[in-house]
Amino acid sequence: METKRNKAWRRYQENRVFKARMLKFAGWQMVVWDENGNCIEHPHWFEFAKEKWAKKYKDCSTPCSCAICRAEKYSRLQFKKDAERILIESFE
Repeated sequence: METKRNKAWRRYQENRVFKARMLKFAGWQMVVWDENGNCIEHPHWFEFAKEKWAKKYKDCSTPCSCAICRAEKYSRLQFKKDAERILIESFE
């Protein structure tokens, strides 16, 4: 069965990707400042989604070049290799 890629399908995909991005933001950031200047600690993903700056993440594939927007995955093994390489270079 083939899915129809109509306007409703695109809107569903847009919302799905937007929610995934907001979940990443909520996992990475511990504090967010709202438009009134109030500090929200440990925000939920929909508190990010309500902010004015977050609307850009709904219709744009990569709004900036940060790790969250580029959807980089944290690789512990690669981090260990890089740390080992830096330590070896610093002792030489």
